[in-house]
Amino acid sequence: MAGGRFSKQAFPYLSNGKYLNSNNSGDSVVGGSLAGAPFVASQGDANLPGDRFILSPSDALALSNTSVGNLYTGTYRYVRTNPNSTSVPQRGRAAFWDLAASPGNANNVSTPQTDMRYQVTSDEAANIGVALFAGVFINYPGAGNSWVIQESGKCTVQFAGNNGTSTFGTGLTGTPAIGCGVYLAAQSSANSNASVGLFNVLVGANYAASGNNAATLPYTQIDQAMVRYVGPAETLPSAGNYSLVDIGLSRTYRW
Repeated sequence: MAGGRFSKQAFPYLSNGKYLNSNNSGDSVVGGSLAGAPFVASQGDANLPGDRFILSPSDALALSNTSVGNLYTGTYRYVRTNPNSTSVPQRGRAAFWDLAASPGNANNVSTPQTDMRYQVTSDEAANIGVALFAGVFINYPGAGNSWVIQESGKCTVQFAGNNGTSTFGTGLTGTPAIGCGVYLAAQSSANSNASVGLFNVLVGANYAASGNNAATLPYTQIDQAMVRYVGPAETLPSAGNYSLVDIGLSRTYRW
């Protein structure tokens, strides 16, 4: 299957309704299917795996199911979700490129076959963690289905911490502020729904207080911060809740 188009000059093909962010709205057939027997086939103007859509503020709002949440200006990508992920894709959580998308590819090695599938997973891989950030889920698309994630622009993400009713991870590391850097929390080796794919802030955190040797240059921590950084906070991050982040197009890597 051919690779996706850098920018599809049209709205995404909406096979299951009017909105992009309605839950359970993923395509079980790549690109969306024609309704009615005996035909189950992709539309001629269907979305291809990897297609990117650039939405203006008015376009994004028009495609929003506001009972779920608002979508904002930015780029969106048509991808397939891993049908066998341990965790469940959730709104506001990170999606990661799934390098093991081809059968028998147990070592997470990228190949042309895996690249062309544009498959993502909600799991944080044991050997590469959150390094291959692909974007943010805007809804629950259904395991194994194809649908749109947001890869850049003004984006709603969920932060680690406690929101008063449920605990998501261990809380924010730093002190939240508008304009502070936002990072992938990277704290779920078990890939539980409670903590996978969340976001974090680090500003004001005390490196020495965490038990590290402050006299040693924290090269590992510097590297992790660069790999996990997604963009500045546009609204005040809040532990366990949703907030807006500006994610740069270059952050999601795959073109």
